[in-house]
Amino acid sequence: MNNVTKFRRKTGTRSDPVPKREVRVHLLGRMRAIGPAGENILPRAKKTQAVLAYLILMRGEGLLRNRIAGIIWDRSGEAQARESLRHALNELNRTSFWRLEKDHDTVRLDVSGYWIDAFEVPEQPDMLLEGLYGTSPAFDQWLIAERSRLEQFWQTRLERELDELTTQGAAPELRAAAARKLLNVLPSHEPAVRSLMTAFVDLEEHGQAIREYERFRRVVSTSLGVPPSEKTAALYEAIRLASRARAARTAHSARQNASPPKELPPAQLYPGDTEAPLTQTASYLQPSIAVLPLRNLSGESTNDYVSEGLVEDLVEALARIPDLFVVSRLSAASFRTSERAPEGVGEALGVRYVLSGSIRIALDKLRLVVELTDAVTGAVMWISRIDERISDLLEIQSSLAEKIVRSLAPHVRSAELKRVRVKHPEHQGAYDLFLRAQENMHNPSRTVFESAERLLEEAIAREPHYAAALAWLAHWHVMRAGQGWSPDEAHDAAQAAQYATRAVECDPTEPMAFAVRGHVSAYFHKDFELALACFEKALQVNPNASRAWLWSAYTHAWIGNGSQAVRNIVRAMALSPYDPLVCAYSGGASLAYLANGQYARAIEFAMRCMRENRSYTTAYKALVLALVLSGRETEARGPANQLRLLEPTFTVQQFRRRSPACTGTLGEHYCEAFERAGIPARG
Repeated sequence: MNNVTKFRRKTGTRSDPVPKREVRVHLLGRMRAIGPAGENILPRAKKTQAVLAYLILMRGEGLLRNRIAGIIWDRSGEAQARESLRHALNELNRTSFWRLEKDHDTVRLDVSGYWIDAFEVPEQPDMLLEGLYGTSPAFDQWLIAERSRLEQFWQTRLERELDELTTQGAAPELRAAAARKLLNVLPSHEPAVRSLMTAFVDLEEHGQAIREYERFRRVVSTSLGVPPSEKTAALYEAIRLASRARAARTAHSARQNASPPKELPPAQLYPGDTEAPLTQTASYLQPSIAVLPLRNLSGESTNDYVSEGLVEDLVEALARIPDLFVVSRLSAASFRTSERAPEGVGEALGVRYVLSGSIRIALDKLRLVVELTDAVTGAVMWISRIDERISDLLEIQSSLAEKIVRSLAPHVRSAELKRVRVKHPEHQGAYDLFLRAQENMHNPSRTVFESAERLLEEAIAREPHYAAALAWLAHWHVMRAGQGWSPDEAHDAAQAAQYATRAVECDPTEPMAFAVRGHVSAYFHKDFELALACFEKALQVNPNASRAWLWSAYTHAWIGNGSQAVRNIVRAMALSPYDPLVCAYSGGASLAYLANGQYARAIEFAMRCMRENRSYTTAYKALVLALVLSGRETEARGPANQLRLLEPTFTVQQFRRRSPACTGTLGEHYCEAFERAGIPARG
């Protein structure tokens, strides 16, 4: 591994000792207080919790008792309020954890020995003491003002850090990480998103810059009901045009130095030869397509699953064409409610062609209208209308996919066309359950995530040979263990292996089956040779299987092959830029850049992942490691304590036993980094 910080041990001493165990107080979200041994030391009464929180946020200031009592017991008389405060302070005094100093009129709390997330973690000021809102009208007013003050504090501090890096002409990866940190506090901060876009341009990642604009546009549209400012939109247009010009030069050079494939003449590979492909990335020099959700014109929400099934078949069929770049169905689904023209959609998704259409079901008849649009010129290249009886739905899906395939690549080998017919569960009910389970697995809530197991099991019970459902159930068991939510990791490992094997046996042309089998082999069994062979098989079946690219990136990162991990994760993110489970891609990118010694990039992707899913522990682990390995141990303390909150049983010993990275020297560097961040050595 390159650029790994080496730690030298000295007998009986350390140059930078591990922080001693301390009281940890979490005020962002639901209030928590954790003692040195991991015990819960938060008082039980809600108003006593409010007293404690108020004293903590005053940062050791001496306060009049009447002031505290009046805020928390504002509907009681003065004498009653003071008596209630006295009982609350006595409750706090009964433990040895809260260092109260009080007299007849005043009280203060010495907070110097505590770790308090609101003081050290620049995240979610609007979630400050979420569970205590409603304590009293006066307390609520104070809390609203405190949230605003905390937001302003972090905004000012992070703006200053970003400005200093920009003024100094710092490396773009450092500027990107600073901008990301600010956007995690204020997602609608326009100067920060412009700084992030500019940093990506400097990193020659124009596609990432364009996608950041798209994310930001959705944020301000949803939260503020306004479009980005003219300045931000102008930057986006400049990046877009520069990206096109650069891609045109690259494409022209490529065509000058290589003959086009015999199967597809240049006019088909590059429609409108004077037009430039959408980005500078080499993968976009080949035909690329996104299939948008079909508009349901029936007026019946129950027909939405029919529409989604048709789209899934189209994506699956198109993805089997060699050298065709196909964006995943889940990523394209982010434009379900968008009114954007095909040109804008193609620009955002990084594709040359957009397939769109509508579905209408009346009685026993179904009508499909689909059109293929050149996303650069806006020209409709192909349009088709299909009328069929609803009883022939599964055949309609396959025949429609075949027609699209024939339109784009008339010379595709017959063997590829035979695989166009994607296997379906015998009953539509099983497919409905499968789709619902997928959505639940994308949810950051543990309760919602857990419900996906039952849905997948029901789908498999109805269709025992449903390879996709079997593969996703194997994936569910891996995710549960990876999140630290497994009550029995050995059981999850066995179940994951069983379902992955069944998926491959049921359908040897299902790429997700091979991909998840490889992931299970690497994560649970540390059999990296078998894992890489499985990923290779998945990509032989479908070169655009984004999860095979994703999990192969994880595997290469675990074995210390950082450069290959980075290449694979870049490919995975390009194939699925707007995946609902995008946190897995950002988390994988963080691990890939970490293994490659690019710590600033690892930090930026870890913070992006945390924004996408606050409970995804992989991001916290990667962030802690990247901060320590880059010499920023003090900063690692915050995410380390957040990690311990999300995964209370996490220890260095557990990491050494569980992590696939710990099969080599890379894992030992990671273990020592965790120790230096304050993660307990043992439980």
